[in-house]
Amino acid sequence: MEKDYTLLRSLLMSSCKLHVEDRIANLELALKSAHEASTDDTKSSAGDKYETTREMMQQDIARCQMQLAEAKKDELILTGLLEPNHLDFVQNGSIVETNLGIYFIAISIGVVKIDHDKVFVISNQSPIGKLLLRKKVGESFVFNNVEQRLLSIN
Repeated sequence: MEKDYTLLRSLLMSSCKLHVEDRIANLELALKSAHEASTDDTKSSAGDKYETTREMMQQDIARCQMQLAEAKKDELILTGLLEPNHLDFVQNGSIVETNLGIYFIAISIGVVKIDHDKVFVISNQSPIGKLLLRKKVGESFVFNNVEQRLLSIN
């Protein structure tokens, strides 16, 4: 049976958007909690301990802010992701089928299971994403000492 790549793309995009929305919501909540904890913290008689705690809180806040910026960047990538205008080579938005699996070039979220298919949702900046970009049907690439051949680009 022929795959419906339009439906597959739609389901993959929905999975990606849901993943990013959840990630943003969780990070915003963590950031809010970290800010509240840092403002509720009062200086104790053990000054060094207080300073260490404040520094750890600041590091947590900075880490959350950095992860939130990355998640918002992923959100922008998804917003700008269009169906590929050329199906003769791999580009952002391509669904690539190889002899060993299916890849969706979008953002890095890992494996998404849709019906009976496992799809590796990867960024064009990931090691395998870099290898796939600009490849054509019939071409091969080697990743982790395993050769894969492109069967289709959709």
